[in-house]
Amino acid sequence: MKKSALAFVWIYGILAFLFFGGMLFTIITQYPNWDHNLPDSLVTTNNFYAKADPGTFFQLFGKINIPVFIITIVVIWKYKKARNILFGHFLTFFLIGFGTGTIIYPILYELGADNIATRPMAEIEALLARFKTLDAIRAVIALLSISFLTWGMIEFHKQYFAGTAEAS
Repeated sequence: MKKSALAFVWIYGILAFLFFGGMLFTIITQYPNWDHNLPDSLVTTNNFYAKADPGTFFQLFGKINIPVFIITIVVIWKYKKARNILFGHFLTFFLIGFGTGTIIYPILYELGADNIATRPMAEIEALLARFKTLDAIRAVIALLSISFLTWGMIEFHKQYFAGTAEAS
């Protein structure tokens, strides 16, 4: 069980870092393209995303990360400090997912609508401004989440290699 705890912490850590790396990739490489030549840039983006979009990646990884996280928590349960810090990470991870589904996706849906080319420019710019503000908040929460994850992994390794798992 002890080796499985080590393995699952690493597996979950890698999956979570890939997830957050995908967020960073999207922010750096895709968002600047959306509004460089409105509304044509959104039409081009929507045509490019005809088969799959960034949500395809994040929804898949979210579905993988959640059960792996649950297994990780089960196998590291006796490492109380690391477990509690990783719960902090998961709370922020959950907030990101919940906020994305309830706040961000509706805006992206509007920006991806078939009538985007004929919408008033002020409406498009307002949607993009709202998206950028909310996404900046999401990025700060993601930074906090990745900080919790890193801290939790460090604490787990300290306890694991010192043989000091705490009874809960």
